[in-house]
Amino acid sequence: MPVISPRRSSTSASGSIYGTSSSSAAVGPTTSTDSSSSSRSVSDRYSSSGYKSYLDRAGSLSKLTGSSSSYSPSLSSYSSYSTYTPRSSTTYRSSASSLTGGSSGVGTYRSILPSLGSGSSSYDTTTLSRYGVRTSSALRSTLPTASPTSSRYWDRDTSRSSLISSSASHADENKKTAVNDEETEGLCGLKNIGNTCFMNSVIQCLSHTNELTKFLRNYNATKSPTSKDQQILYEFSKLIKEMWTNNVHSVTPMELKRSFSAKHRMYSDYNQQDAQEFLRFFLDSLHCALNTGVKGEALKIDDNLSDNKKAELTWEWYSRLENSLIRDLFVGQLKSTLRCTTCGNTSVTFDPFWDLSVPLPSSSRCKLEACLDLFIREEVLDGDEMPTCSKCQTRRKCTKSFTIQRFPKYLVIHLKRFSETRWSKLSNIVEFPTGERELNMGPYGANANSNMYFSLYAISNHMGSTAGGHYVAICKHPVSKKWHEFNDNLVSESLSEHHLVSSSAYILFYERA
Repeated sequence: MPVISPRRSSTSASGSIYGTSSSSAAVGPTTSTDSSSSSRSVSDRYSSSGYKSYLDRAGSLSKLTGSSSSYSPSLSSYSSYSTYTPRSSTTYRSSASSLTGGSSGVGTYRSILPSLGSGSSSYDTTTLSRYGVRTSSALRSTLPTASPTSSRYWDRDTSRSSLISSSASHADENKKTAVNDEETEGLCGLKNIGNTCFMNSVIQCLSHTNELTKFLRNYNATKSPTSKDQQILYEFSKLIKEMWTNNVHSVTPMELKRSFSAKHRMYSDYNQQDAQEFLRFFLDSLHCALNTGVKGEALKIDDNLSDNKKAELTWEWYSRLENSLIRDLFVGQLKSTLRCTTCGNTSVTFDPFWDLSVPLPSSSRCKLEACLDLFIREEVLDGDEMPTCSKCQTRRKCTKSFTIQRFPKYLVIHLKRFSETRWSKLSNIVEFPTGERELNMGPYGANANSNMYFSLYAISNHMGSTAGGHYVAICKHPVSKKWHEFNDNLVSESLSEHHLVSSSAYILFYERA
């Protein structure tokens, strides 16, 4: 099932259910890709959406860099971690051995990348800490351990009984304990098992997708997994149950990593990968494991019908073919309008999308609405991009534009920070709505004069450059409504909404209000 969000670039005369399609990809800090091991070929399934071209570009990039472990651009294009705003303390607790590479001392993000290779050698000697302080590896081991009060991360081994006043009655203690348990369930870190911060960040965001987690916590496989996708679902449900168990402070997602790598061999090593690409593959595997759809007749639409009727029939046909909880939660529908500049003929198509990959304007600071405006703006297709006009029966210069016909329950917005031509990262600060019902997607819908409100609940942040970096997640707890940062196995104390917007924001997760 295609899970690729549309990209505003080339349009071919084939591949769409109406005879036109737009290729789509987002270039991130990935390495080489190899989909040959999939039980259901990824390249075949994504070819109609132009995803094969993305895999080809990724493979070409590895050849250009001469390495399969990292990109080659100079780190000078982006100052490492310098734009990530400090929020409290300047150190981590010594218990974070997976971050520091040892059992004591204070570490930086550098040590999370143990096998980046030559492409990130600058992280191995003198390194910019996440607060912009240059710290040599020799000095780090001599720094004193941070006190519990100065650390921005909780000591996850502290007993909850200390939070309850000893003078409170037994009933009050039970009540407070129950409330405290609800508010701390899910505040569980994920250990980094070798450059897996990209996976940990995405898993934390999905873990805080309320309806998905509720389903997985109650999910019981009726029989042993018979496919690689079902094995991924099985391991993911086990992981979610453990993460949302009281007094579980950190877990190791090794079995999930193994089952996912068994299907997608490009993840079998410990190289850096792109979080958005992982999210697409991961959701597709969950969908395939749960899909109860059946193949039917090819879609046939009467051109004389209204656009809304065409969209409705297309969605019904698609839903019969692809029927799962994942589709119900994450899939929306795009309306693509192609107009011939010669004869004026207009062709309208409706395609599913799993996320919106929006471009960033050239300004160093902008609002999310400016990115969405760029996404839906009319684009001229000329030269090699000219599609074939169904009326002229020849290739013509056309215009193309997008609007959103159907909004998903959970809207994923990917900020295209990684340039496809320069292989560099854009450090623009995108100001996105963070409060309840603050994002109105109505102006970008196909039907005018309608409002559609969304609330932010998770962010996947990438700090660093295309040559090397680190992912963390910032998520809103569904009970306490407090924001927490999930940095691999570390979970921060509550954060203010003022700290959410930064130049590190990469993938935004919104829930429809």
